[in-house]
Amino acid sequence: MTRSAIASDPQPVVLNGVRKRFGKDVAVDGVTVTARAGELTTLVGPSGCGKTTTLRMIGGFIDPEEGEIRIGDRVVNGVPPSRRSTRTVFQNYALFPHMSVFENVAFGLRATRAPRSEIPGRVEEALRIVGLSGLERRSSGQLSGGQQQRVAFARALVTRPEVLLLDEPLSNLDAKLRIQMRTEIRRIQQEVGITTIYVTHDQEEAMSLSDHMVVMNQGRVEQQGLPHEVYETPASRFVASFIGVTNFVPATVASADEAAEIEALGTTLRVPRPPDLPDDVRSATLVIRPEHLHVGPAKEGADPPARDADVASFQGEVVLSSYLGAAASYRVRVADGEELFVHDPAPHGAALHRVGDVVTLRLDVNRTYLLSD
Repeated sequence: MTRSAIASDPQPVVLNGVRKRFGKDVAVDGVTVTARAGELTTLVGPSGCGKTTTLRMIGGFIDPEEGEIRIGDRVVNGVPPSRRSTRTVFQNYALFPHMSVFENVAFGLRATRAPRSEIPGRVEEALRIVGLSGLERRSSGQLSGGQQQRVAFARALVTRPEVLLLDEPLSNLDAKLRIQMRTEIRRIQQEVGITTIYVTHDQEEAMSLSDHMVVMNQGRVEQQGLPHEVYETPASRFVASFIGVTNFVPATVASADEAAEIEALGTTLRVPRPPDLPDDVRSATLVIRPEHLHVGPAKEGADPPARDADVASFQGEVVLSSYLGAAASYRVRVADGEELFVHDPAPHGAALHRVGDVVTLRLDVNRTYLLSD
């Protein structure tokens, strides 16, 4: 069978100024987002940021009070879930324990009165895609958590939706299985080619899955874009702190032209100037990702290595050292009292720097990012 045996032609989902209140609380505040056809868009943010409410409005389970929701060229405000071309996979999978895998997957087809002759073939294809061929007759209660999740995916896909909605589908799985299943989700989504909107609070999950990433906070969109854009050029301190581990270093801006000259970490640095940095800014925060700092030994009494246009060097003392196998994690106190987190390759345990060691930190200044205060 071809991909069209499972999914309809993918459609974009467009939210324009969508708002939702619960009593006096604003859950979603003017959200404008486009999930492009055939891509996987994640809504990521802390608990209570409005991401699940947004997903439920797309699915028709909640009506927005303001704004417009479109699927393809159709406005779906007020359209019930059963009449939308969406299917939702919930956190608890919502399988019928008294039914077999086959009957769970076929349930939606029977409910929509699909031709009886088509049901076996469509169920078989859906189970093949999710990797459950041969388990048709097994009871859903006999399945592992990962297998139950796959059944939930198959049941959603078999009805040929235009949009798949996933509400934290990995939250009930252990850490190792979560990593395995997110790879499977990406494989399934790409094989079927369906527009998918995925809600998660897990930043790593969002980064690894997304074509398009939407970071939400307090009901609003803080930033959206490609995962590497969000990570490398955060639009706010919230985004920089929520997505990954970050060092925030106070900085004074001396001048700003094509680049910005700043005073930070006890020295003068020339760092990239973000396009939205005001001309008159004087106080700023330098964002440094731990992997953009590299640690090496420093000889006692030696001057720190000279700084060139792209690399700045500092001496400091290791105050925390952790061996992680493929890498090492350090916290290093530098001359001005700042403590910097460092994520550095660790080829073997003997090369690990210990607490109290004096080391040299090398910073790739072109990988830093400046935020105005």
